[in-house]
Amino acid sequence: MLISLRRVAGIVAGIVVACGGLTACGTTPGDTGGRSGGGTASASPTEKGPGGLGGRLFGGIWTFDERTLTVDGQKVQGPEQASPWLEFRADGSVAGDYGCTPFHRTAELTATTLTLGEDLPALPSPSETPAPPDATVSCPKPEAQQGDPASSTGGGAQEADPEGSNPRLADFEAKVKKFFHRGALTIAEHKLARQPGGPPPGSLPQLRNAQGDVATLTVVRTPGFFDTEFHLTEWSVFDSRDNFKSAEDTSFTFRRDGTVTGKLGCNDFTAKVFYDGSHLFFRDTRLTTHRTCAAQNMRDEAAIVRVLDRSLYYSYHGNRSGLSLNDEHTSPDQLSGLYFDAATRT
Repeated sequence: MLISLRRVAGIVAGIVVACGGLTACGTTPGDTGGRSGGGTASASPTEKGPGGLGGRLFGGIWTFDERTLTVDGQKVQGPEQASPWLEFRADGSVAGDYGCTPFHRTAELTATTLTLGEDLPALPSPSETPAPPDATVSCPKPEAQQGDPASSTGGGAQEADPEGSNPRLADFEAKVKKFFHRGALTIAEHKLARQPGGPPPGSLPQLRNAQGDVATLTVVRTPGFFDTEFHLTEWSVFDSRDNFKSAEDTSFTFRRDGTVTGKLGCNDFTAKVFYDGSHLFFRDTRLTTHRTCAAQNMRDEAAIVRVLDRSLYYSYHGNRSGLSLNDEHTSPDQLSGLYFDAATRT
């Protein structure tokens, strides 16, 4: 089956429907997300946020649906480099990224409103560094930092853009900042359209300010993602997506301490997982048993170990029903993805 890995929006919509829309996406707040990966616990399993729609945002990580929002009556879509996200934390703050610029602020989250307040100290970045992304799709550096410093002076020099060398990215970030900092945001429900022959449609949270700016949020990760056992059901390279033959003999369980444990088709394994907002990457994959299994299982296991050892920088979407990982920062002929279903769907 052929599918473009860049059509992430369709995968996100599938996950939303799978968890019954907003109203069923994780009701047990707790995660270790944010820029510093497993090092920034934001909510324990026993902590609860406010009621209503605001409470369903608590403890989760969210992004703009289709990387799009409307500001001053104009629809603004982030470029490919942009990775905006929000994490609603138990310490009364919101951490996130405007697109390529991280932020951390005090926040007041109620059942129906969200208000961002004062700046807080930035959260630390992951202690490990992911595989370097392709420069054409990563957050760009200011022009003056990319070339010869001497070339920044003289008649032919161009002034460096303080937001980066990509005008679309700079404009997108400016609009996102404007949206968030114009006062209180009301939280409403955005009903999804029913797909022909599909299940009853769910809904997504929608933020709106007094100026009429609006943004619909879609989930990156719900608290219920942790401690759920997943089967690796499909994988892909570039536009080719195939069933994983040893799916029933795999298991992946992501823990709040920044590890993943399970089985790769034959042997048990463990690895470190670092969460970076709307992305994650693996380190130190190792087998913890050394069994011999059927030839197909052994081949599949070796292939997955090779994939995890590449330490790719995956955009991800996960809840207690499913998980998708999409690497879009390598060369076009090596783009890859991993797709999981929960062992027991809830």
